[in-house]
Amino acid sequence: MSWPYQFVTPSEEEKVRRRELLDLRGSYAQYSIILMAIVLRVYQVRAHFAQGEIKDQRRRGQLTWWDRPLFAGWLETRRQYALCGLWLLWLIGLSFWNTGNDYLHLTKALGHVALSQVSLQILMSPAAYIFSSRPASPSMFSVMTSIPQTVLTPYHRLFGRLVISPLLIGHAVLYLLFFAQSSHPEFGRLLNKRVRDFDVQCGLMAVSILVSVMFFQRPRAASSQTATRGRLAVRSIRERRQSFYWGHIALVGLLCLAAYYHVAHAHFYMLQALGAFAVNGVVSWGTVRWARRS
Repeated sequence: MSWPYQFVTPSEEEKVRRRELLDLRGSYAQYSIILMAIVLRVYQVRAHFAQGEIKDQRRRGQLTWWDRPLFAGWLETRRQYALCGLWLLWLIGLSFWNTGNDYLHLTKALGHVALSQVSLQILMSPAAYIFSSRPASPSMFSVMTSIPQTVLTPYHRLFGRLVISPLLIGHAVLYLLFFAQSSHPEFGRLLNKRVRDFDVQCGLMAVSILVSVMFFQRPRAASSQTATRGRLAVRSIRERRQSFYWGHIALVGLLCLAAYYHVAHAHFYMLQALGAFAVNGVVSWGTVRWARRS
């Protein structure tokens, strides 16, 4: 099978149509988030009636094959990998939808769809680390769906590594390949010219930060032996977790800032991400304050 996508030079009408399709893709990607939240909420209500049976199974250690780690020592389960993988496939299919043989349309679609998911990633984050070291305090998405934060946090980790990162990296790689294969009258190759431009430098910086975030791992929880050494050991773990969280926020903030200046069409999603961060922080702060009063 030959590669079906070509470097197409669209007319002005085709450019307008491409932009409309990109915006429509982003809307569909975000509508699917709302639909998912509704489905999860309904599922949680139905699962509430079977809660006693589920707790009894967990007490006896009867975890299903889906609820076990993919490999020994891994934190996330097969179920979590499978669900995030299905979401990635849905977004990839949405990116390919109605692109025809237009290489740049596909390239832009991958980045556009990825940025539309950043607000969801932020709404799932355990923002209570800003105010305390309580990883179980609910995020905004936890409140919306009634899913405990301890269940949601692994999805937050996987969503960044398994969903957003491949889409953004794919977007960057396809664009760099286009630049490398396109000639330029003054610079020889378009790549030699574009890497000097501010918007491309912001894009490259965003991808570099993204890779850094992927490898910037959260400290593991203390083992039972370490936890019994006293309050100092527990406090040390908490301080390292909070240090990680502040570093993580700084990197994600720089990534969003770079994406904002990379392309004008990212402005809406990055401002949306800023709003999601503020709402998630307020909700987490409120739950921590309420817990202290209780």
